[in-house]
Amino acid sequence: MVTMDNNMNISAEGNTNFQLEDVNNQKILENIGGIIFVSLMMIVGFGGNSVAIFVYLRRYRPSTHRTFIVSLAIVDLATCCVPMPFILVTLRYPIMFQNNVGCKILHFLTYAMCIGSSMILLTIAGERYRMICVPHGKQLSERMSKYICVLGIFLGILLSWPVAVMYGNRTFKTGVDRIVGTECNVNDDFADTKYPAYFNIFLIFVFLATLISLSVVYTLIGKQIFRMKKIISPKCNTNLSETDSKTKTQTTEFSQKEETKKGGILNNINGNISNKAANSCVDIGQGKQSVVIVSKNYMFKEVNTKIKDTEKKQSRTVAITRVLFIITVVYVCSYLPHLALRTAAFLNKNLLPNLSFAGMLAYQTFRWTFFINNMANPIIYGLYDRKFKQEVRKLWRSCFGTCFKHNHSRDDDLA
Repeated sequence: MVTMDNNMNISAEGNTNFQLEDVNNQKILENIGGIIFVSLMMIVGFGGNSVAIFVYLRRYRPSTHRTFIVSLAIVDLATCCVPMPFILVTLRYPIMFQNNVGCKILHFLTYAMCIGSSMILLTIAGERYRMICVPHGKQLSERMSKYICVLGIFLGILLSWPVAVMYGNRTFKTGVDRIVGTECNVNDDFADTKYPAYFNIFLIFVFLATLISLSVVYTLIGKQIFRMKKIISPKCNTNLSETDSKTKTQTTEFSQKEETKKGGILNNINGNISNKAANSCVDIGQGKQSVVIVSKNYMFKEVNTKIKDTEKKQSRTVAITRVLFIITVVYVCSYLPHLALRTAAFLNKNLLPNLSFAGMLAYQTFRWTFFINNMANPIIYGLYDRKFKQEVRKLWRSCFGTCFKHNHSRDDDLA
């Protein structure tokens, strides 16, 4: 989760006649890494999530899988459109931010979307567990999955309300003459209280609880998938071999009896073939009678088809689970650097003021790694979802093909 920054490091040396804007520009240099990083996440995330929403809504059948993917993409797209530009503004004006209401609203939305995403990922893990480990039990419907995603966002909003109260304009001494700066952070009323610390601890607890829950559920899912591959495949091969063997044996028995059964239809072989099956499998050749019994072959093909359909369905389920698992891993990994930096700054109040320029540059860059989570999902779909990759290629060719034809025809008209 995103944690609060209660520390400010402004180094100003030499001339004490610096104006506020000069100090602000000096601080921007420390934020340049964060500005570039967040800008990149915003641009890639906006394009990728827009394509993901379009492709999954237009090219995929309604399902719980599609609902979860689209819900995550909507949350990620909203993050790219609102919180990320807001973060860029705060990085551009680190000590000159004056919009108190905007600070409250936009920080609140950032926290709400982060927590909402974690709630959706927990729901996905639960749905995958039932799909893999309890396949014959009651499964989550596509309609119910929509309600749960909305509920997840609502919980994110509910748990983020303290942000709207505690955040706002915060004034502080810049350390340069008598210049006072203003930043978007925990406001003056709560800056020196323990409430921000309590909220930070709560966010860390939510993250750890989410991490442990996801780890346990996906461990159980992984064990079940391994068990399925280890047991079901050999069993299917054995059954197919036995069925094929029985078919060959009964065909041989029929060949031995054929000489004594000429002129009629063999109604029963070994007591296993029904009249309907025998009648449906008779073939009269030209000039002589020949009877071909394939009822057992028919049964074999039917069973084989069902097995292949089941294996195909299981393979698709496992593939979807793999994609959603990778999304979860990226989510966890994207938050770890942020939490590590914020925890270190929280425990050591002298850490940020004593950082060098290079250290502060690195800090202001890696503190935003949680935005990777809002950018990476479409890339994961492209790498591990074959259908998504194909549909994106079709969309790409369609768009650029239309543009090329339009430009070509316009050039012809000008000529």
